[in-house]
Amino acid sequence: MIKAAIDIGTNSVRLLVAEWRDGRLHPLYRDLASTRLGQGVQHSGALSADAIARTVRAVADMVRAARARGADEVVAFATSAVREAVNGLRFAHLCRDLAGVEVHIFDAMTEARLAYAGAMLGDTGPGGCLVVDIGGGSTELAYGQGEVLQVAESLKLGAVRLAELFPAGQGGVVSDLSAVNDYIGAALAAAPRLPWPSRLIGVGGTATSLAAIKQQLTVYDSAKVHGFYLTLGDIESLLAELAALSLDERRRVPGLQPERADIIVYGAAILAAVVKRFGADGVTVSEQDILEGVVNYLAVYHGAWRFDKKLPIL
Repeated sequence: MIKAAIDIGTNSVRLLVAEWRDGRLHPLYRDLASTRLGQGVQHSGALSADAIARTVRAVADMVRAARARGADEVVAFATSAVREAVNGLRFAHLCRDLAGVEVHIFDAMTEARLAYAGAMLGDTGPGGCLVVDIGGGSTELAYGQGEVLQVAESLKLGAVRLAELFPAGQGGVVSDLSAVNDYIGAALAAAPRLPWPSRLIGVGGTATSLAAIKQQLTVYDSAKVHGFYLTLGDIESLLAELAALSLDERRRVPGLQPERADIIVYGAAILAAVVKRFGADGVTVSEQDILEGVVNYLAVYHGAWRFDKKLPIL
């Protein structure tokens, strides 16, 4: 059977089409569109008309692409920007009416649980693991052992959110990293304490981009990104280097999508702070995240999707 999931995030919209075969997922097709749906939500509290229009178009394109590739079920879900915006439900209704897909607005804990489930598919590493999912509007921290999730927290720390709170200076240079780091540190200090992990897994665009930049990948290669280990030193060095560049210079950095150039510094600052907070030497980057978590759920439960806050972790 072939299933598809569409992740409507604060920064981008992503599609995964995968076949369930031989007891596991086999990815068939991926797509990504940087629509910046959450642009301005931090200050206005609402999704802008332009952001809604370009995101609905992207969702419609991905629904067609998934069905053209044989998907018998397509599930779309939205996260931080839509659940916080006063017009989030209107956006979901427009996707239903214009793109032909129902949009499930995930609460923060469902988002964290499914990101953990996706990251842990096929994982055989020892000890307690903390999955760090840095998005545009929020960061989810999920701790567990193996397939068993024990606790999760969602923090209002996201790359787009911080870029709007701490705008870059002239030319796009992020000169006041200390203020950004202080803000992140205060948010982490105020969060409920999680168990101490023996290892960290980083998912999402920040982690994968840093892995690609570190390897200077002129052409993105999932096989080289998945499983790559970023040391804390790597992250801090990349953070300092990227912050000192102008926006135009960051757009030309090998391994970095130009559309992510204005927010990568803020995502890197979050990742560095989380790694330090938990006393880790670094983080293992995973290409598997919430998309795999949702598609795996659809396949295992034979398409019996139901939006439930008590969604199990597989």
